[in-house]
Amino acid sequence: MEENVGNEENVKTPKGKLRRRWLAICLAVLIFVGCVLGVLQIGVWYVKSTWEFWSPDYEKVDIMPLLIKDELTDKEYETLYYQTGMTKLAIDDVRTKKDYNKALEIQANLFREYNITCRRFNPFTYIDEIDGFTTLAPLRDGDIIVSSTTHVSWWRYGHAAMVVDGANGTIIESVGPGSKSQLFYAESFCDLANFLVLRPKVDEETKAQIVDFAVNNMQGLPYRFTVGILSKKFNEKEIKFSQCAHLVWYAYKKFGYDLDSNGKGIVKPQDMALSEHVEVVQAFGFDLDTLWS
Repeated sequence: MEENVGNEENVKTPKGKLRRRWLAICLAVLIFVGCVLGVLQIGVWYVKSTWEFWSPDYEKVDIMPLLIKDELTDKEYETLYYQTGMTKLAIDDVRTKKDYNKALEIQANLFREYNITCRRFNPFTYIDEIDGFTTLAPLRDGDIIVSSTTHVSWWRYGHAAMVVDGANGTIIESVGPGSKSQLFYAESFCDLANFLVLRPKVDEETKAQIVDFAVNNMQGLPYRFTVGILSKKFNEKEIKFSQCAHLVWYAYKKFGYDLDSNGKGIVKPQDMALSEHVEVVQAFGFDLDTLWS
């Protein structure tokens, strides 16, 4: 009888050890996941506490006399830039169209005080928004709009889109996980806490081809952030996945223009903002001296 009891204990002991081992593994996994989530949440709090919206700390002046002048000096263009956030590219378009009210509206928006909110739209993915809307400078086909307002925990990745119809303010963009690239409205950037309008240094004929390619070949692409790491960054034959900055970069790369300033696997909105192949058209919410440096 005693011998049988001993045998039963010998059989049960390995099972007990296995159960305890699995419990230890599960506990370790839970602790690890909890630590990761905790770090991500700390990153969110850090970004909220350290990021500041930029607005002018100097006097707003009457710019109408400059807008209606026949010719402007470099110094006067500089004055208009610090009063509106628009560079010579945008100022000339405004003056050509005599759309002075738009310039005054853009100036008013630059100097207006806003409340900034940090809205979550995916787990640990947030976007910084203003309690109102600003105004975009005149857009041209092929322009690029970027913003640093989107961040995953502490990493401020940003967002990007390409203008495919400047007259009507239509853009093509890849919004985020679970979505597909589509045509949308440029006004979607107007409630963000910052943005830059960029103009690639590409001739108008080629830009028209780039826009046509994007509209006809780059809609309906599933969002895939790992493009450039787990799959080819540039596939000459076909593009199957993309993300916001990659979508814009790919369209220009297809026609021989590489707007990725650092050439790494994942192309980011900031990489295009720092490219030597683009010029700034308009800035809002960024320090006008440093922009997205």
